[in-house]
Amino acid sequence: YITMTLNIAKSIVKLGNGILKQTALPWTKEELRDTTRLEKLLDTMVREMRSSSGCGIAAPQIGISKQLFLFELDARESDLKCPNFPLTAFFNPRIEIVDEDFVIPRPLAGSSKNLLNLTRFKRSVHSATNHLPRVATANNTISLWESCLSVPNFYGRVTRSRRCIISFTDIAGQSRAIEADGIIAACLQHENDHLHGRVYIERLKNGLNDLVHIDEMSEEMLTDVQRLTGDFQITK
Repeated sequence: YITMTLNIAKSIVKLGNGILKQTALPWTKEELRDTTRLEKLLDTMVREMRSSSGCGIAAPQIGISKQLFLFELDARESDLKCPNFPLTAFFNPRIEIVDEDFVIPRPLAGSSKNLLNLTRFKRSVHSATNHLPRVATANNTISLWESCLSVPNFYGRVTRSRRCIISFTDIAGQSRAIEADGIIAACLQHENDHLHGRVYIERLKNGLNDLVHIDEMSEEMLTDVQRLTGDFQITK
């Protein structure tokens, strides 16, 4: 067993604060045109996320109940079997989870055209209560140890949809869409949960009782995530 206690920024909203239970409000077109305000907000979120060693952060976690989250992933630094995900701001995101049970019969590479082609499969909208395929199997779900800046130094093993499509507005006000698989899909769903008033603890079977402090995580538990794969494809 090893000790890896992290220092999470005091300004990050922690579990127990009511804003984490709220459904975040969408951004209006007028608000999205105020680039000066948005850039200041994003600068704050990036600073708080990186100073706390996070790979994602949602606006409610800094006290702003608006539909926005950031995500970035340096796969090489984390020794993950997936491509790097560049720092991206997701305004007014909408996630569709893939319901169908199938296997992608090739190594994931992160570069092929129509790599995942998830639009051909049956999908349902991700919400606070609906976040898994109707019939959950090993082929359409992924289970991983998750942590959260708002629940510092604890982990919980969460099951999520293995594949999803996320539509959103980017910082330039353009409509975008990304298909995601594996660990990347799970991370996007984790961040999107914050916009529905959910933290990952509510996805655990026994809630708080299923949490494990980072100091009590075994080497195998800590490295388990490195066995997972993931991929993504920008489709719009």
